[in-house]
Amino acid sequence: MKILMVISQFHPIIGGAEKQAQLLAETLIEKGIRVQVVTGSWKIRTPRKEIINGVQIFRNFSFWGMFGIKGLRPLAALTYMVTLGIYLLLHRREFDLIHVHQALHPAFVSTLVGKQVLRKPVIVKTASSGVTSDIKQLKQYPLGNFQLRYLLKHMPYLVTVSKVGGEEFNDMGFPESQIEHIPNGVVLPQEGKTTYGEVKRVITTARLSREKGIDILIRGWANVVEQEKNLKLIIVGNGPLDGELKKLCKALGVAELVEFAGMVQNAKERLRDADLFVLPSRAEGLSNALLEAMSHGLPCIATNVGGNVDLIAGDNHNKIMPGEFMIAKNGLLVNPDDVEGISKAMVYLIRNRVERQEMGNKGRVYIGKNYSVDLIADKYVALYQRTLNRKS
Repeated sequence: MKILMVISQFHPIIGGAEKQAQLLAETLIEKGIRVQVVTGSWKIRTPRKEIINGVQIFRNFSFWGMFGIKGLRPLAALTYMVTLGIYLLLHRREFDLIHVHQALHPAFVSTLVGKQVLRKPVIVKTASSGVTSDIKQLKQYPLGNFQLRYLLKHMPYLVTVSKVGGEEFNDMGFPESQIEHIPNGVVLPQEGKTTYGEVKRVITTARLSREKGIDILIRGWANVVEQEKNLKLIIVGNGPLDGELKKLCKALGVAELVEFAGMVQNAKERLRDADLFVLPSRAEGLSNALLEAMSHGLPCIATNVGGNVDLIAGDNHNKIMPGEFMIAKNGLLVNPDDVEGISKAMVYLIRNRVERQEMGNKGRVYIGKNYSVDLIADKYVALYQRTLNRKS
C-alpha cells in the first residue's frame, strides 16, 4: 500500500496539522505502509527532497511564499497549486491513494487531478473548526468559494478530527455517509503525573495568536493571583501577539507572575513539571497541546470549542452559563472569551487536590484508550484498505 500525503506546509514549518501529519506518517511507516509527503517550498534554502525519520518529503516550488509579502502571497499559493497538480500527474505510478491534510486548496487540486483525472482514491482530513475552520480559511483564498463548492460536490471522503468539524461540512450539504471521524493521535508517555500536591505552576502551550485566547487567560490569571499566592503561569509558544501579550501582563500587574517560555525543544519536560494545564482557545480542531497535557495526567481546563469538548466531556456536554464552568468527565470546560469563567475554574482546581488527581488520572486513561497514535494509525490503515477495496 503506497500513500501520498499532501499538505501545504510541512517541516521546518511546524503547526498542529504539520505535527499530526508527520507523527501519523512515521507511525504508518513503522507498520509497513509506504508513505511519501508532498508539500510546498516556502522558505529559501529548504531542500527540495529530504528524508526525516524515514518519511520521504518532496517540496513543490511556490516562489518561497513570495517572501511573505502580503500582496504576493496569493500568487505563491496559485503557483503551488499548479506545481502540485503537475507532481500528481508525473508521479501517478508512485502512489495508490492520496491523503490530504486540511480541506484547503491542496484538497481541491488533489480531488480535481487525483480523483477526476487519475481516478485515484482521495481522502481529505479537516484540521480546524469554528472561527478558524477549514471552510472559512478556504473562502479567503483566490476562487475559494468555487473550490469549496467543488469539494462539497466531488470530494470522495472527509475525515474529521472532531464531531463539530463533521457537522460543519454536513450543514454545508456534504453527505454524512462520506464523513469518517478519526481524531488526532498522541504518543502516550510511559509515566504520567504521580503527585498532585500544591499547585505552583500553571501551563499553557499555544501559538500566540488571537484564536488561542491567551489574552483571556492572562486577564483571568490577574483575578486568580489576587486570591491565591505562590503561583506562576508558564506560556509556551511564540507568535505575532508576543509583544502585545507581554504589555498586557505589565498593565495588569502580573508580569512577574507570568513566564513567556517561547518555543522550547521539548515541551514534555515543561508538562512534567506543571501542576495544571489551561487551553483558552477561541477555536480548535483537536488540540495537540490538550492531547499531550492529558496524556501526561495533568488536570485540564479548556474552552468548549471544537474537539476540546470531545476530549474533556465525551458525549456528556451541557450548556455553560456565562461566568461559570462545567465539571466534566475528564476536566473542566469554560466558555471562550469568558474571563470570569476561566478564573473560577482555575481557582476551583487550585483549591481541590482530590478533583485534580481524579481528573488527571481519568484524562490519561481516556487518552490511552482512545487517542494513542498506534490506535489512530490502525484506523487510517483500515480506512485506506476499505477505500482501495471500493475502487477495485
